Amino acid sequence: MVRSNTRIFLLTCAAALILVLLSTGRHYPSTLGISYIREGYYIFDKVITSPFSFVAEIWDTYIGLVNTSRENKELKKQVETLRVRSMTLEELKSENRRYRAMLEFKNQRQDLSLIPANLLSHDITLIFKTAVIDKGFNSGFRMDMAILSPDGVVGKVVSVSPRTAQILLITDPNSAIPSVIESSRVKGVIKGRGGNLLSLEYVRSTEDVKVGDCVVTSGLLGFFPSGLKIGYVQEVKKDANKIFADIVVKPYVEMDKIEGIFGIAQNMEVSD
Repeated sequence: MVRSNTRIFLLTCAAALILVLLSTGRHYPSTLGISYIREGYYIFDKVITSPFSFVAEIWDTYIGLVNTSRENKELKKQVETLRVRSMTLEELKSENRRYRAMLEFKNQRQDLSLIPANLLSHDITLIFKTAVIDKGFNSGFRMDMAILSPDGVVGKVVSVSPRTAQILLITDPNSAIPSVIESSRVKGVIKGRGGNLLSLEYVRSTEDVKVGDCVVTSGLLGFFPSGLKIGYVQEVKKDANKIFADIVVKPYVEMDKIEGIFGIAQNMEVSD
């Protein structure tokens, strides 16, 4: 707007100068007068309008940068929104897969009365391996109730309140489950090693135990029904000077990734 007004003013001045020179044309050649006017206008235009043009260009550049900054902020917000939506969608997909797996497992084990629950927290200490679930006495959970997931045995209930229960995981050193190697029927006791591994104890060194053998619950003592998967033999060490072999078992359940579990509500019969 400023530049336009300046040009109108300059054109008006130039027209006035032309009229003056034409009226005095008898004293000066017309072509020479017009040349002077043209050169004068050019110089005047450059001197006067250049600063305005420079300022106008800077202003346009500033406005462009401001608009670009605003667009970048808006685009960044949109990207963050899409990222959150994507994370939410992935979480919903993961939750759907988990519930589907739990439903399929429950349909496959209709011989057991299974009560579903979700984990609320893990014990993060190095001494104890426990977890807290969102179901308790009011939902049918009881002391010493066996806890499992679709992948295998998780542990048992060691404390229960009306709406929550605490589980002792099988990886805890205080956990002990009568077990048997599925293929050879060699019996032993699964105990936690404190990490994410187990020990199959009280198995004589003379017994046939191989890496990869599946270890399942034996059903003794009545806390766990027989045939539930616990883990597989990861390592076997035998010493001629020791009666029992040192057998390391890897649990099928990843204890640090447990989400959905089941409590076994039915009364189990003690096997032979």
